[in-house]
Amino acid sequence: MMEKSSSGLIIISIVVSITVVLVLLLVVYGNILGTIDNNSTTLFRYRCNITIIVQGDVSDLEDVNHILIFSNTTNQMVFFEDVKCMINGRDVMWYLAVNDDGNTILTFDLPQSSIGNGSTMVICFSAKIIQKVVACNFSIDELKKATLDEIPLNLAELYSNNGSTWPISIEIHNLSHELAGENRNIFDILSAFSKWIEESVAYPLNQSVKVVIGPQFPEETYRMRVGDCDDCSILFTTMCRALGIPSFMQIGGIPNSALKEEVVRYHGNYVYKSSGIGWHAWSMVYFPGVGWVPVDIVYFEGAKIELIPGGLVSIKSPLGLAPRIVSSAYFKVNPIIYANITTLDYIKGVRALENAIAEGRIKYTLIEELVALNYRFPLPIELPLILGGVFILALLVTFLHFKRRKRLLKEV
Repeated sequence: MMEKSSSGLIIISIVVSITVVLVLLLVVYGNILGTIDNNSTTLFRYRCNITIIVQGDVSDLEDVNHILIFSNTTNQMVFFEDVKCMINGRDVMWYLAVNDDGNTILTFDLPQSSIGNGSTMVICFSAKIIQKVVACNFSIDELKKATLDEIPLNLAELYSNNGSTWPISIEIHNLSHELAGENRNIFDILSAFSKWIEESVAYPLNQSVKVVIGPQFPEETYRMRVGDCDDCSILFTTMCRALGIPSFMQIGGIPNSALKEEVVRYHGNYVYKSSGIGWHAWSMVYFPGVGWVPVDIVYFEGAKIELIPGGLVSIKSPLGLAPRIVSSAYFKVNPIIYANITTLDYIKGVRALENAIAEGRIKYTLIEELVALNYRFPLPIELPLILGGVFILALLVTFLHFKRRKRLLKEV
C-alpha cells in the first residue's frame, strides 16, 4: 500500500513539475518574444504603391527599374511582407541588394529596353519595421574638442575629398573657407556654416514655392537662397566637405499619425498621397573622438521661425549650433532611416525622373502609408499545441515507466 502511494505521489509530482515548466515557458515566451518594450521600441507597417505610365521616350532614365527602400540599421529592422512588380499586367521577378552606403535597394529583373512608350509599371510592397529609440550619448563639450587635424585620412577621402562623386562649386568652396577663416575647431566652423544658412536661405512653406519638387543641387540653393530640409542639408554637407570635414546626407521618415498630404503637379502627371509619415533630411558629420553626429539645419527644438513674404520662413537657432544636434529631429522624433546619400548622383537621378514627369513622358503616382502597430505580437497557434503535446508525451512516458516497474515487482 505504501509503495502504491509513493508511486502515485511521484507521478503527481512529475506531472505538476512538467506543468509548471510549461507555464514558465509560456510566460518567458510572452515576455521576451511576444512583446516589445513600448518605451524603447516601436513597430510600424509601411505600405507603398507606385504606378508609372510611360507616355514617351524614357531611355535617359537609369533608375526606373529599382528603388531605395528602408534599410536595416543598428537601431531598426525591416521585414518585407509582400513585394510585387508588374509591367503591362505581367509579374516581374525582384531581389534585394545593399549598396556601399548600406542602403537597401529593391531591384526588378527588368531590362531597360522593356519599358517603352505605352508601358504601365506597378510596384507594390509592404514591410514591418521594428525601431529602437536612439539616445544622444555624447555631450556638446566633447564635440567642442574636435579639430580638423584629427580627422582620419580614410574618412576624409571617402566623405570630403572625393570631388568626382560630390562636386563643389568655386562659390561654395570660397564661401566655406571664408567663413572658417583660420579656425581649426570643427564645432566653431559648423556654427559659422549653420549661421550663414539660417540668415541667407529661406525655407518654403509648400512645394509650389520651389522650382522643382525634388532636391536641389547645392549651387542652386546657394544662388536661389531658397531650400527645404534636403536642400539645406545638401548645401551644409557641401560646405563641410569643402573644408575636409567628412559629411553626408541622411533621409528618414518621421512617423505622424495625424499627417496626411496630397500633391498634384505637372498637369496631373505627378500625384503623391501620403498618410502617417513625413519625409525629412539632415546632415551626418564626423567629429573625431565622438563619431558620426546628426546636424539638422531646419528641424530642432527651440527654433525661432519668422514669416517671409512669398510663402517662405526663416528658421533660426537663438542658442547656436547645439540645439541643431542634441535637440534635432534625429533624437527628438526618432525618424525611420531611409537612406544615406554620399553622392550627388542621387540628385541627378531624381532630377531626371522629375524632368520626364514635367515633360509628360511619364505619369507617376505614389501612394504610401505608415501605421504604428500594437506592440504585442500574438503567440503562434503552434506553440500551445507543441507544449501540450510535450506534456501528454511526458505523462504517457511516466505512466508506462511505472506500469513496467509494477510488473517487474510482481514477477519478483
